[in-house]
Amino acid sequence: MWNRQQYSLSAVKPSAKLSTVQVFYTIGTVASQDGTNKISCNKRSSGVRYAKNGQIVTSLLDTLNRDVWGLLRAVALDMETIHVLLIICSWPFPTIRFVTDPSPTFVSSALNACMLLGLHTGRGSHPSFLIGGRQHMTCTDYEASITWMFCCILAQRTAVGNGHPPPFLQHNDTGCRNIVKDTLAPELMTLFELQKFSNRLHTAMTAQILSNDGVPETVVKTWEDEFELLRPLVTHVDTDCSRLIILTAQLEVQAYYFVSLPDQRPNFTINTLRAYNTSQNLINTALTLESTSRLLTHSTHWIYRAVMDACCILMSTLHSKAAPPHISASDADAVVAQILTVLRTCSVRDNDLPVRGWDIPVGAWSDRIGAATSYWCLAQFKQALQEAKNSTDSVQKGIDVYEANISNADKSNGDSVVTNPDINQGQDQTIDNSIDPLQGVDWSMIIDDFGWIGEGPVFLGPA
Repeated sequence: MWNRQQYSLSAVKPSAKLSTVQVFYTIGTVASQDGTNKISCNKRSSGVRYAKNGQIVTSLLDTLNRDVWGLLRAVALDMETIHVLLIICSWPFPTIRFVTDPSPTFVSSALNACMLLGLHTGRGSHPSFLIGGRQHMTCTDYEASITWMFCCILAQRTAVGNGHPPPFLQHNDTGCRNIVKDTLAPELMTLFELQKFSNRLHTAMTAQILSNDGVPETVVKTWEDEFELLRPLVTHVDTDCSRLIILTAQLEVQAYYFVSLPDQRPNFTINTLRAYNTSQNLINTALTLESTSRLLTHSTHWIYRAVMDACCILMSTLHSKAAPPHISASDADAVVAQILTVLRTCSVRDNDLPVRGWDIPVGAWSDRIGAATSYWCLAQFKQALQEAKNSTDSVQKGIDVYEANISNADKSNGDSVVTNPDINQGQDQTIDNSIDPLQGVDWSMIIDDFGWIGEGPVFLGPA
């Protein structure tokens, strides 16, 4: 993607210098994150792990974060701006949170810009697209094809990682594939082809969830069978990198077993174990790649998200009744230690997203409370509070019924005194089962104390 002559300031027009400078800052920010300062298990390093001077990355991040938004104001984004946005989506700012990641905005702008330039056709100077203000935004066919393919990959990975509906990517990419097939790494071609499958998968699942509030187990099984048929067709070379890509796509399919409706999951335990095994294989493969090529150390954001998903499934399964029967307590501790190692390795600097994500299982596992389990419990607790708050209409009715029963009992007894303490004075009274003794509690105050507003999901903690 980087070409020194292409991005030389003396070789571009003044109108294009802003985006060219941003390419320099973007590549400089990512490249400066390369060094040896590790974050230990018990003590974090100050500053960044890579750069010798932590102020370098901080200054570059401040400059880039301030100026990159100005690029989006252009009517037509050029190739340099598209590359800036794609690089940032691959290695986002370390200060982001899961719910404040700007990658969906950036990749949507990049995808739309690629379409406007006609890059999806595999031609860098398509006369039907390069008109008006875009007529001088030409490039080679190879640059157009490779940019479009990686834009599709990142658009789909960003949608999956952030939980957004996927974009439409089912275009005819034959021209782009033919241009890059002899030079593109076979693992990257596998990644591109699997993202096309993933795009169809998540589009269909989004429709299922919106219509039925869940996905039937049979539907997930159908997609998993299709994936097994597709696997040998997209596996161009058998390497650890290819296996990681394939396991990531397989886990995306199996994860939908967890959103199946309770009355439509007869094989839930078996499917949970299969997802557990896939997650374990993904983590093992990631660690193998880290030992041979430091993949996790230099990983893109979507790799971290895939690893995080696998770690959550592992910990959640170990805390559930579906845990593998052969896993002992010591084996479970070993799995969690492996999880912590993987998450910690993905960190770039102190207090970045991987470090904050690493903190959750560090504190949760020692108390035998998984992070996912905690969020599930909080969600159920919030739902119960909302139901209690909405049922306050019967408070006065319950009080009136209770006082009426007591008054009638006193009148029937008169002035008589019960001498036998074993006799229950209220044994003949009928109590309304609809009375809730907690109706007088101010549930709104409790909900406000938790900071829960509206009907949205439960978000707590720094992630």
